[in-house]
Amino acid sequence: MREDLKNAYKTERLVLAPVTIDDALDMFEYSSVPENAYYVFETNHSLDETKNIINKIFIENGLGKYGIFLDNKLIGTIYFLNMDDHNKTAELSYVLNKKFEGKGYATEAAEKLRDIFFEDLSGERLYARHTLDNIKSMNLMARIGMKIEGNLRKAYYFHGRQVDLAIWSITRDDLEVERRQ
Repeated sequence: MREDLKNAYKTERLVLAPVTIDDALDMFEYSSVPENAYYVFETNHSLDETKNIINKIFIENGLGKYGIFLDNKLIGTIYFLNMDDHNKTAELSYVLNKKFEGKGYATEAAEKLRDIFFEDLSGERLYARHTLDNIKSMNLMARIGMKIEGNLRKAYYFHGRQVDLAIWSITRDDLEVERRQ
C-alpha cells in the first residue's frame, strides 16, 4: 500500500486520501471518458490537463477533497464544495469511474465523507444537488440519508441548456435520528 494511504480515512473496502500527481493516470482513465465526466466536469483531453486539474483542485486547495482508492487505484473523487464555516454547511460532490459502478463504492465513500463532515468538522448541514435526469446521484443521496428539499428552477446552465436542479440535504439532527432507529 502507498505510504500516504496508510493514515487516510478508511471504510470497509476503500480509502479516502488526498489526490497526488501520482494519481494522474488513474484520474485520466475516467476523466477522459465523456460519459464519466458528463454530470461533473469537462472531459479531459490530455494527461497534462488532468495533472493541471489535480494541482489546482486537489493540491493547491485540497481541504476536504479526497480520492477514492480501491487498493492502490484511484477510482474516483469525493469532496466538499462551498464550505461555510460560519453556517457550518458544505456541499457534497463526487465522481466515480464507471468501471466501478454498481458495487456500492460511491455510497460507501459518501457515507464516510458525511461522517467526517458531522463528526470531525462539526458540520450542521450537508447538501448536494443534481440535474433532474441524474437518477444515480438522486439514489445515492437518498441512500446516505439525505432528504429532498426542492428544485431550483432553471438554475444551472448544463450542456447547452438551462436546467432545474434538485437540492438534497442531511442535518446533524437527521443523522442522529437515523442512528437511533
